[in-house]
Amino acid sequence: MLRRAWRRLAWYVNGVTGQSRYASYLEHERAVHPDRSPMSERDFWRRHYADQDANPGARCC
Repeated sequence: MLRRAWRRLAWYVNGVTGQSRYASYLEHERAVHPDRSPMSERDFWRRHYADQDANPGARCC
């Protein structure tokens, strides 16, 4: 029971902090674009932050 609670907490924290985004990206690439190799995690986050800077959306700052 404690192990299940810990996994749920870790899943939630990863979702809130955005750590699960790269894993979701990898799943998408494997499912939709199996012929190309996915970006490295470092390149993924670089592109993600560059997109955020270029399109800030509803951020306050």
